[in-house]
Amino acid sequence: MHLCNMIYQIFEEEKIDLISTLPCEQFADLIGNIPDKFIHIPLTREENGIGISAGFYLTGGKPLMMIQSSGLGNSLNALMSLHKGYDLPLPIIASWRGKDDHFKGTQVHFGKHMPELFKVLGIPCAVIEGPDQVEKIAEAIWSSYEKNTPHIVLVPPEIWEVNEDKAPAPPFASRRRNIELTYRGKMLDPQLTLPEALRIVSGFFDNEIVVASLGDICPELYYVKDRGLNFYVIAALGQASSVGLGMAINTLKRVYVIDGDGSLLMNPNILCEISSLRPSNLTLIVLDNGTYSTTGNQKTPAYDSIDLELLARSFGFTSTRKAFTEEEITRALKGFEEGPHLLHVVIKPGMSECGKTPLKPQKIKERFMNTLLQTK
Repeated sequence: MHLCNMIYQIFEEEKIDLISTLPCEQFADLIGNIPDKFIHIPLTREENGIGISAGFYLTGGKPLMMIQSSGLGNSLNALMSLHKGYDLPLPIIASWRGKDDHFKGTQVHFGKHMPELFKVLGIPCAVIEGPDQVEKIAEAIWSSYEKNTPHIVLVPPEIWEVNEDKAPAPPFASRRRNIELTYRGKMLDPQLTLPEALRIVSGFFDNEIVVASLGDICPELYYVKDRGLNFYVIAALGQASSVGLGMAINTLKRVYVIDGDGSLLMNPNILCEISSLRPSNLTLIVLDNGTYSTTGNQKTPAYDSIDLELLARSFGFTSTRKAFTEEEITRALKGFEEGPHLLHVVIKPGMSECGKTPLKPQKIKERFMNTLLQTK
């Protein structure tokens, strides 16, 4: 059996549902041959796959990622904050760049230390030394889901030298299309505080999933309307919308993400994946106070230069609204039909007095997953 077929048979036997990938010349044939039985999400950034995988797992799926090992460096904080912090599984198959001078030394300084690095971080890591060791992938997947931890499998370049499954060049349809963006907006002085805005939007939360971003949003939402279907992303900046997307593609429930301007601007290209996948049940509510409130109210670019509704439009969102008042928020949320949607709510700056969310990450995960099972 050819190498790609062996690996995909392992994925199928281990009941993997979702495969997130970033391009890699070593994995070109593997990615080019992904069977239709798997959901495949091409990523624009590795961290997006970390959050998407977390949300997909929390709603009952079994995700896996295939990326370059250099992307593991980009993803470490998200991986540690989400998957290690909440005890979430995630097998990651990574082409091992920098193991030697294969890439002219540019990636050696980081790549050669990977096995030791993951040992220090407490993340299991396996290395495939030859094609006869691909069964290590099955062991890693099983271990990841059995022990609720990320598990890395490093695949050196020489493994693919024996691969005979050469993917054909992908067909490219014409890129001709009409592009039109019409937008006219106005920024007004905000009228609502964060607690006031949360009280208004939480009136729409009944049997829906809600993902809350870190900073002041998590503790304020906890005290305004805590519920079992709230998932609090308490320590992974820029990941709330990724987690929400992973949930939305794996459930029929409506998914609301309450994000902040600083968090969304940390990882705006998640809007690429959302626009590409277009989950009709996903609504992003971006509470924009124009500052990083928990670190001292430093201004974000949204305060006086970047319009977040226009940003979403430029990424391909067609259903967006801006709101400054309770009436405008209510009208927007009632009027949204097929998504994805983005509601840009401009609110007053100011730090929360609620302190921290009193729930531990593992409790948040367990409560959310148990509540979801009971309300399907």
